[in-house]
Amino acid sequence: MRAGLDIDMPPSNDPFYAGLGQAVRIGTELLAALIVGGGLGWAADTYLFASGPWGMVVGLIVGVTAGIRNVMRAAQNWSK
Repeated sequence: MRAGLDIDMPPSNDPFYAGLGQAVRIGTELLAALIVGGGLGWAADTYLFASGPWGMVVGLIVGVTAGIRNVMRAAQNWSK
C-alpha cells in the first residue's frame, strides 16, 4: 500500500476506464517529473550558480529522462 492512501479500490472491470486510469497516471508522472526537474534547475540557477538558463535546461532534460523511465516501468507492470 502506498503511503498516504488508506483506500484500496478494486480495479475497474470496464477496459475503457482501466485504460483511462493508466493514461492519467502516465500523464501525471510525466508532468510531475518535468515540474520537479525544471524547478530544481531553476532553483540551482537562481540561488546556487547564477548560470543563466543552463541549470533549468539540464533540469528539464533530467526530468524528461526520469519521467520516461517511470512510464516505462509502469508500462511493464500493465499486464500483471
